[in-house]
Amino acid sequence: MHKIIIIGAGFAGLSAARRLSKCGLDLDITFLDKKEDVDFLPLIPDAIGRGLDPDLLTCRIQNLLGKKTKFVKEEATSIDFETKQVFTADSRYTYDFLLIASGSQTNFFANLEAQSYAYALNSVKDVKAVISALQKNQFEDFIICGGGYTGIEAATNLCLFCRKNGIAAKIIIIERSLEILGPLPGWMKSYARDNLKKLGIEVLLNSVVENIQSSRVVVSGGRVFEKAMLIWVPGVKTADFIQKLPVDKNPQGRIVVDEYLGFNQGCFCAGDAALFITKGNPIRMAVQFSIAEGAQTADNIIRSIKKLPLKKFQPRDLGFIIPMANNRSCGAVFGLNLKGFLPTLLHFMMCIYRSYGLRNKIGLTVNLAKALFASGNLRRRRGKC
Repeated sequence: MHKIIIIGAGFAGLSAARRLSKCGLDLDITFLDKKEDVDFLPLIPDAIGRGLDPDLLTCRIQNLLGKKTKFVKEEATSIDFETKQVFTADSRYTYDFLLIASGSQTNFFANLEAQSYAYALNSVKDVKAVISALQKNQFEDFIICGGGYTGIEAATNLCLFCRKNGIAAKIIIIERSLEILGPLPGWMKSYARDNLKKLGIEVLLNSVVENIQSSRVVVSGGRVFEKAMLIWVPGVKTADFIQKLPVDKNPQGRIVVDEYLGFNQGCFCAGDAALFITKGNPIRMAVQFSIAEGAQTADNIIRSIKKLPLKKFQPRDLGFIIPMANNRSCGAVFGLNLKGFLPTLLHFMMCIYRSYGLRNKIGLTVNLAKALFASGNLRRRRGKC
């Protein structure tokens, strides 16, 4: 019986586990994750402004695994490739094939103050902490550190939250580069900037958070915010155990994989933890690629067991969307540039489709229908937050 270990219960790991459990082979599959639950991250910011129930964004991992898969609530701490063993704090597990699909986590860039005082948005636990703090109404300003996908989503959802609750507060995005939304097309950046401006959301480019003392935040140029909530979303990195592995990685810690998504004998990597190069460029971190990579690694493990040639991974990019809480979203889907309500609707439809469990799907459908109707008021009222 072949022993397979999967590390990480994200889109990639779950996709691989489902494929392996249904392949018809006699396999010993062990699934490792430090949590009992898996969180649906694409809708995390919407729990702030649109009022989505955070509990609809989480599901027990064991409920998503087949009967042939053993779930172990333990965190991988190291891997010995020579002896083919995965170590946790309490145990060690031997494998014939290994899949690392441990996703990504908030990167605080060794900023101890940010770790202590800032709020992250990388789990249901994180967003519940944000909502709890917002309900106390103790902040005069909201500082979002990071002008990428999540930063834009967080800012517009905070704007919606403030309007719904009659809160007059400044919302400021701090971005260290010269532009928001990184490498995305110019038209998309312009559209997002215009929307943020109409909502009264300030964007400070070429700026950083210089000092954090509880709710006192100092940004570039000495600008001080005395009663600020700081939401920290400047980037992500891979799990700590990956940082220590003797394999090729990029600065984020993503493991460089080959055309088959492999990186060592019997070892594969998928999802945010993998760095797959196509046409000279790494594919971005995205749900669609994580699911496809998870399925492909499972297929290549099966082919390895059957002693068949491995199949190359050929990513198919369906597009991407930047959702904004006033329904003036933008994106590129199947090669078409979309603006306004349609990309918002497509985003939510895909999220419902990919969410975990029938209960969550039904609950999200009801929640999002109500949220879309209510948030129409934000678009009609074009004043500042």
